[in-house]
Amino acid sequence: MKRIFACLLGLLFCMQLFAQNKTVSGRVTDNSGTPLANVSVQVKGSSGGTTSDANGRFSLSVPSSASTLVFTYSGMDAQEIAIGNESNLNVALQGKAQAMDEVVVVGYGTQRKKSVTAAISKVDPGAISNLVTPSIDKQLAGRAAGVQVSNAGGLLNQEPRIRIRGVNSINTGRDPLIVVDGVPFQTGGVLQNVNSPNNANTVANGNSTSSVSGVSNSTGISSVANTNPLSSINPSDIESFEVLKDGSATAIYGSRASNGVILITTKKGKQGKVNVNYNNWFAISNPIKKYDLLNAEEFVTIANERYTNAGQPAQAFMNAEKTNSDWQSVVFNRNAFAQNHSLSLDGANASTNYYLSFNYQNQEGLTITNKTKRYGIRANVSHKINSWFRIGNNLAVSRVDDNDQNNGGNALDGAIAGALRALPNVRVKDPANPTGYNIVLPTYAALGQDANLRAIENNYSNVAFLLANNIFSSEKYFITENAFIEISPFRNFTFRSQGSFDMQTSRDLLTFDPRHGSGRGPNGRVDDIDVFRQRLLWQNYINYNVSFNQHSLFFTVGTEFQKDKYRYNFSRGTNVSDRFFLQNGIISGTFGTQQSGGGESRGGFVSYFGRVNYDFNSKYFAQVSFRRDGQSSLAAANRYGNFPGFSVGWRVSEEGFWQNSGLAKVINSMKIRGSYAVVGNTLTGFPYLSTYGASPYASVNGIAIAAVGNNKLLWETNKKIDVGIDLGFWNDRMSLTVDYFRNNNDNLVLAAPLPVSFGVPNNSIFQNIGTMMNQGLEFSLTGNIIQKGSWRWNANVNYTATNNEVQSLYNNQDVTLQGPNNGTFNVLRVGESVNSLFGYRYAGVNSANGNPMYFKADGTLIQGNIPNTTYYTVIKPDDPALGTQTTLATTDREIIGNTIPRWFGGLDNNVSFKNWDLNVFFRFSGGNKIYNQTAQEVLYNQFFQNNGRVILDRWTKPGDRTSVPMQWTGRDNFTNLSSQAVSRFVEDGDYLRLQNVSIGYNFSGAKLASWTNNNIRSIRLFVQGQNLKVWTKYTGIDPDAFSEFGIDNASVPPARTYSVGLNIGF
Repeated sequence: MKRIFACLLGLLFCMQLFAQNKTVSGRVTDNSGTPLANVSVQVKGSSGGTTSDANGRFSLSVPSSASTLVFTYSGMDAQEIAIGNESNLNVALQGKAQAMDEVVVVGYGTQRKKSVTAAISKVDPGAISNLVTPSIDKQLAGRAAGVQVSNAGGLLNQEPRIRIRGVNSINTGRDPLIVVDGVPFQTGGVLQNVNSPNNANTVANGNSTSSVSGVSNSTGISSVANTNPLSSINPSDIESFEVLKDGSATAIYGSRASNGVILITTKKGKQGKVNVNYNNWFAISNPIKKYDLLNAEEFVTIANERYTNAGQPAQAFMNAEKTNSDWQSVVFNRNAFAQNHSLSLDGANASTNYYLSFNYQNQEGLTITNKTKRYGIRANVSHKINSWFRIGNNLAVSRVDDNDQNNGGNALDGAIAGALRALPNVRVKDPANPTGYNIVLPTYAALGQDANLRAIENNYSNVAFLLANNIFSSEKYFITENAFIEISPFRNFTFRSQGSFDMQTSRDLLTFDPRHGSGRGPNGRVDDIDVFRQRLLWQNYINYNVSFNQHSLFFTVGTEFQKDKYRYNFSRGTNVSDRFFLQNGIISGTFGTQQSGGGESRGGFVSYFGRVNYDFNSKYFAQVSFRRDGQSSLAAANRYGNFPGFSVGWRVSEEGFWQNSGLAKVINSMKIRGSYAVVGNTLTGFPYLSTYGASPYASVNGIAIAAVGNNKLLWETNKKIDVGIDLGFWNDRMSLTVDYFRNNNDNLVLAAPLPVSFGVPNNSIFQNIGTMMNQGLEFSLTGNIIQKGSWRWNANVNYTATNNEVQSLYNNQDVTLQGPNNGTFNVLRVGESVNSLFGYRYAGVNSANGNPMYFKADGTLIQGNIPNTTYYTVIKPDDPALGTQTTLATTDREIIGNTIPRWFGGLDNNVSFKNWDLNVFFRFSGGNKIYNQTAQEVLYNQFFQNNGRVILDRWTKPGDRTSVPMQWTGRDNFTNLSSQAVSRFVEDGDYLRLQNVSIGYNFSGAKLASWTNNNIRSIRLFVQGQNLKVWTKYTGIDPDAFSEFGIDNASVPPARTYSVGLNIGF
């Protein structure tokens, strides 16, 4: 009985306690109305609490006796809010003082925004974490001033092209340095495809196509699939994303800072109880646009017209089934599916901070064999052993599986190249064929011809067979281990020693079926490839600050040692005994001919760096930085380089005359700043050494010189100048940042030609002989447009105008560049932008005879007579008579376009009403020209292949006014000037893109707490669309789909994606 009574008494006591609790919920924002995530919310005097979700909402059960809630957020002033009888609280933490106290991550430390004298852009990773994307870098376009991002196609894990304040090298690396949690991250390609004509870092000089020290055009670490190492990082794990743009910000990174620096900081635990978050999304994707091709009957008409005009019999006919094959539907997925799941746990107390996450993503690409799958784990832990000693470890492990296909724009086995050229009047499959596919018998050499009297020209393959039977797969592992200790023996002094191990491995498998396509000649082929790269890094640096009177000094001094290792090996078997052995890799005894190879390279850095910041009365600022780098790629006498930087700033708004004037009521903050620095661009390999390679002579193996080194090579240098102003209006309700920048690139490494008689490989040697300039203006405007009642609308717009100019070359001579299909489309010329389009000026079609017309260099109007492939002067554009015989010579070529966007930016809108939120994001770019090689080589081709429907506008009779010449079989090279640039195929690259629209609803507060028994603090449901609409005059597949050379060559179209998702905070 006593036990029953005690239980009842205890139950009543618990009920009384429960009755004395109440739930307080609300929303935390900055004073511009932007929601703040992970704000700590605690009852004053208690250790219990919660944190706000991604939309700033919180819900907390508090005792009825609680009177005050304390809101704290990194870099902001804590606020204490009286509870009273309120159950719903809306708290704005941001204010004038806080805006200036915002913490900005910089190299080897942090700074207050008010004291920053550099050009740094912050990107909100929260705006990207829910987007359907393999990696965060693919979503940076339009989100930061000065950062131009191009996604050159719709392939998954294809690295985007990121250029910060222009192109800062001609022949070496152009990508920014990526730093993750303070450690330089391994990105870019490593495979030594040095002679690839598509290599964006290769400069041709005469017949030379060698690149500096083997810079590769491959992306990531795979030889068979597009691989972006940043895809190994879960976007939901990223806490902050800073872009360092000017010399003041980047000089601390010295020789690797020429192209700018991107700092990524991953999440840590938040004070309070354990936070558990689960996020997911599910998506479908389709091409935003498909190529507009001829149907079967249109193809038959056009194909036979070519033969008729040439005086030959018709070759194309409809089969008995009236086949009308849509080859794009064979290649492209319909409603490609993707899903992502992320689970994280984090927390912190006075001594320990931890963040643990698990991630799984599975995404199908637009082409049926393109897909990627990621599994990832991250564990960030730090522990304070005592008041002066802290240890920590950041570990990230991920596996990424990529599958791809042949993506060559002109490859006979290329997925898009084959689909665009395949004949629409032939079947995809043929039950009577031993393969089940429509393939020419008995040779199996090309796509089947059905009722046609001939096969497809150039023996293009049946792309459906290739996608079903060939394998391009890559299995990669990424391990990043970053351990550190921090010692603070006295106030304001911290010593940090950090060691990092970054390993990336890839096992690639490529197989070609022996029956058809590239595997037919060698009777099957299997490649088994292993790639390994590793980076060991050790950093030691001190941060110390001291203040006296109104003076503050901040010191950073440190050293950094880096060692890189790269190794690859491959085995290849051909003449395979049976197709069964093509499934999983090389198997002994299953092939007739074997080939193997490999290589290894090593490199390293030794660096010493320092920085001093001075602050007087929070008004006047100065920063001096210096770095001395030693690199193994340079000769001993030139191995070390010095890279200084200097900047100043003045907060005019802190002056008495400003605060006492009427201007202060409108412009509450104003800072003027300027900087100058010299930074570098690294070389790779050992270009100062003359190297030897294998050179068999008949059956005798030997070696021969492979490259002639230059022991006088120096770093490429970049002298950066920046002048900027930061303004805050109406108590920071609106802010404006304007920067002018100029980058002077010196000592650019180019190939200097040598006489053929010297016997030097590629007849050239690399020297520091080029200079180039980038300059421009950046604008970034942020404002809280509406903040009334439950309505919030804030917007950000950024705009960049930039100009690039080559200022000197070897003897200031033009350098023509080798492009796709061994063509010449670009040139380096003093006074023009890098990679300018260089070709013939098209003058249209002679309406009387259908001949294409051109302007010679002296302005003479000529025409190419299609029947006899000879050039004549034009008497009149509508006169069929031929004038004097002449030529269209290489000397008639001229600059026909700039390939670098001259302006770009974005507009981001965030609207919220009560529990609803809406994001609408636009981005834009333009001022560049795109060379539509897809039109030249495919859509307008005059082979026995399919065309685009644009060919229907061809000239057919006298009086026709069109830009498409007369059709004539066998005249493709003459009529379209294949593999040469002509202004006929040059188009404007301007566009406006509706990049993202998302709508979300948030469940939080007392109702959610009661529904879930206080187990769930927030739920957000959202739907979104990505890449919804593009406004452009460009007729190609997409105005972003072009190479470094400005060439669009049979690209996979970008995806339009729709997704739904769920964010739950426990």
